[in-house]
Amino acid sequence: MLYRWLMTGAWLLLSLMALPAQAAPQGLPEQDDVRLAIDVSGSMKGNDPDNLRASGLRLLVDLLPDNVRAGLWTFGQQVANPLAMGTVNDQWRQRALSVLPQMTRYEQFTDLESALDLATQGVTGDGRTHLIVLTDGMVDVPAINDKPARDRASRERIIETLAPDLGERDVVIHTIALSRNADIDLMRTISQQTGGLASVAEDSRALLRSFLDVLNQVAPRQQLPLEDGRFQVDDQVREFTALIFHDRDEGPVTLITPDGEHLSIDSPGMASRWRHDDRYELITVPEPTAGKWQIEGPVGAGSRILIDSSLRLRSAEIPATLYAHIDQPLEVWLEGHDEQGDTSSPTVSVDAALQGAEGEITRTRLQREADGRYRGRLDRIDRTGNAELALEARSEGFARLLTHSVNVVPVIDAALVDHQSHIALTAAWSRLTRDNTRIHAELLGETLDVEPVADDRWRVTLPDTLPDESVPVELAATVALDNRILDIPLPPVVLNREAATSLSAARLDREAISGEQMASPDDEEDQGWSLQRLWHLAQGNWPAARAQAMQWMQDPRAWWVAAGLILLCLLLAFRRRRLRRQRPRHRRDPSV
Repeated sequence: MLYRWLMTGAWLLLSLMALPAQAAPQGLPEQDDVRLAIDVSGSMKGNDPDNLRASGLRLLVDLLPDNVRAGLWTFGQQVANPLAMGTVNDQWRQRALSVLPQMTRYEQFTDLESALDLATQGVTGDGRTHLIVLTDGMVDVPAINDKPARDRASRERIIETLAPDLGERDVVIHTIALSRNADIDLMRTISQQTGGLASVAEDSRALLRSFLDVLNQVAPRQQLPLEDGRFQVDDQVREFTALIFHDRDEGPVTLITPDGEHLSIDSPGMASRWRHDDRYELITVPEPTAGKWQIEGPVGAGSRILIDSSLRLRSAEIPATLYAHIDQPLEVWLEGHDEQGDTSSPTVSVDAALQGAEGEITRTRLQREADGRYRGRLDRIDRTGNAELALEARSEGFARLLTHSVNVVPVIDAALVDHQSHIALTAAWSRLTRDNTRIHAELLGETLDVEPVADDRWRVTLPDTLPDESVPVELAATVALDNRILDIPLPPVVLNREAATSLSAARLDREAISGEQMASPDDEEDQGWSLQRLWHLAQGNWPAARAQAMQWMQDPRAWWVAAGLILLCLLLAFRRRRLRRQRPRHRRDPSV
């Protein structure tokens, strides 16, 4: 009887834990939130051996503007909040720098779903929140059994429920995928769903640049053009900050003023701040002398001159995602003090250039219109990937630069499904529908059947017999839009390529189990439940069980249920003891 009661209580506990927790009442969210969620799974040690995450976080800490609210979360097997939300000031920056050593406390899993959920607690949508996510892996949740299915379910919840909900609450998710082993499709999807930037750092060297790209989305800054280590300061610049990237072993950096004075870390002169890092220098000069300044020493890619000025270059909102072969409209203007009223004169030229990893993609000159603003369209966007849109205004007396980090993607996404039985196409650009878009597909010169299956989805049926070698399916779209006919080439889909059929497979961040440790199901039946096998099972399932137990411990209902079970056990034990005392005793006569 006692056993049955205990089992009933245990099932009650498990059932209550499976129910969704009620949200605790939250106060009104603060505006201008910046939240960072950093992956600390074990694979980060290999993909970022020099711990450039710490340098990137230090750079973000230095460049975040005062008076915004910011905080830091880490995630792996568990989600931690080593730096609570607070107003950015000197004291906050000191606390932020003190938690950087925790970036090397590696864990086993990559629970991205919990990280997104816990890092956005308290956000209701009254103000915009920027969430920056850095990871190098795929969704990899703790699970005692059926782990691949649990990983897939978590990934689907992120795409279908969590990310759309965060987007409705005005949470913008910027993702940085460190290495190509990350689930780049997932990162891009959640960034597009929330209006954020999806950045890919091919290696640890590109990580700092990715941090800067995301920061430029969160808090864009006015800049001065930097060419061959030289930049021109005009009398409207109140302060500049020179961010100079370099490699660890490269020589010292010297800043030369228009008067010929040499500033260095040992002799900073008029510089109010000179921060040295293994990968960059950050130099702030208030009230700089007008004229030509020069940087002597290494000036790496991505270096820039950030300024505070009364004369500013502004632009209409530019989305973080641009679409290949779709023109992007641009609108730019200058604003400043009254004495700068001549800044809209025809002598000012405004150019827009889109720069990719392999060089310039396209450029155009904007035309000044009657209202003093400069407008134009950026066309010939024929390459995908991360890029930078630079808007530059020049005149005889000044120059201003405004940059926007963007991600250029195809207008239609394609994926192989059902063991290469067909290709599923989905419109990435919301203006494409089955009514204005026609898809063309060819395999080895043969036209394939394409049928719409939804308003923004199509299906390409593949032949029953496919070639054994790796071959591409050529895709293109013809779009009738805005009284124009657009012929848009799409990226080909390659058949018989391992990557194409394993994109959705779960990848474990921990090391694979060796052949000696893995046994087939038949072998397992023969092994029996030996103590050694039980020990191996306990070792393998302990992290997942511990993570589940920690999650339950954070739920107040678990404590109530546990207290109820303990009370139930005590009552049952008391009742059983009482029944034993009331049971009549039968005396047995001793044998003769």
